[in-house]
Amino acid sequence: MLAVPRLGSQHQSTTLSGPDLLLNPGGPGESGLQWLPQVVSSFPAALRQRFNLVTWDPRGVGASTPAVDCLSPSALRVYIDSDPVPRTAAQVTAFQSVVAAFDRACARHTPSLLLGNMSTEATAFDLDRLRQALGQAKLDYLGFSYGTYIGYVYALAFPGHVRAMVLDGAVDPSLGVEQSALSQARSLEVDLHDFFRWCPTSSTCHSLLPHGAARAFATLTARLEHGASLTANLIPSVGGMQRIHYGDALTGLVAPLYSRLEWRYLAQAIEEGLRGDGTLLAELAFQYNGVNANGTIENVDAANAATICADHPTSYSISQLRSLAQAWARRAPDFGPVEAYGLYGCTLWPVHSAPRLVVAHGVRLPPVVVVGSTHDPVTPYQWAVALARLLPHSVLLTRVGEGHTGYFFSSCVQRQVDSYLTTLKPPAAHTVCPSNAG
Repeated sequence: MLAVPRLGSQHQSTTLSGPDLLLNPGGPGESGLQWLPQVVSSFPAALRQRFNLVTWDPRGVGASTPAVDCLSPSALRVYIDSDPVPRTAAQVTAFQSVVAAFDRACARHTPSLLLGNMSTEATAFDLDRLRQALGQAKLDYLGFSYGTYIGYVYALAFPGHVRAMVLDGAVDPSLGVEQSALSQARSLEVDLHDFFRWCPTSSTCHSLLPHGAARAFATLTARLEHGASLTANLIPSVGGMQRIHYGDALTGLVAPLYSRLEWRYLAQAIEEGLRGDGTLLAELAFQYNGVNANGTIENVDAANAATICADHPTSYSISQLRSLAQAWARRAPDFGPVEAYGLYGCTLWPVHSAPRLVVAHGVRLPPVVVVGSTHDPVTPYQWAVALARLLPHSVLLTRVGEGHTGYFFSSCVQRQVDSYLTTLKPPAAHTVCPSNAG
């Protein structure tokens, strides 16, 4: 667990005075200990004066012991660069082999007791233990992305333990795995086309892609889908000079969609990719997958798989996925097939758990603030609308704009959220916030 003292403290202390605001960055699999030091200055000073900002690595994640451990760094780089949309018989065989090898490695290197207890429900119970350890009578919580699902499960299990809760970039817990995957594919598609429309308005992007971003993106991805590879000149600790393929390149194309501020890098990565240079695409992909500059890799992919397979155990045949991919390609041509084949990951998972959601009855939950962004590429806005309806007395706070989550992209959202956390007065119904310029 890591705590950031309020402004004015001279050092970090194991015992902090004042209320604690528990934070989770999402994932599943993201390390709070890695994330909070990087973003702490982005939280307004007034919030840091009011609260101790506290985060933790959920079970199996990052510095938690034991952590979910699967592939070696070199093997994981092969895994994340594998073709995510197999078309030929040989590609299907390779796809199944890569997934099977990943799952076997997780079983070999991770205690089965941990793999069988990686559900979000288990993490929510851990969160309540943290609340108790901090000496807080009730929980103040701000969760982003998948962290909203942790908050939702916590609220159902411990409604009487909640003082204030903000869920930003909401997951819709009512959706099945197929509905969720297709909805995310369509949301990514919307954000990608926002980028296409933005490019001619940016002198930098237009100069890099003078014939249009949509045309350039389609040309590059078509080459990669048909087996082309790119040269990436990386630092020696992460492999040096190497070839990257559709898997890494696609991740590198998706990662900048998380923030409008990163779109300029997306334009640059596409332009370089068309010239055969995949260095920036690889750097974006490696950063997204937790590859460190020293060659080590965070266990975000391993913990992500373990949590998803614990929460949503599924089994698909290749023929089922092929049918889904064909159907979803009509609704989300760039990302539908990738999301469809992504459902295969839990088919061969070595441990099958059956999480049982514990719901407390007869205790009133205080108002929860749900933040949704209208063009969020990862957690679609309609998910926030749905979550706000699922939680009684909750309030939906809307941010207009692109990018994943709202708090760090809008000073208006920050003011509304921070005021609620401090006073317990939620934003007025139907409050809409603009995004910051940039």
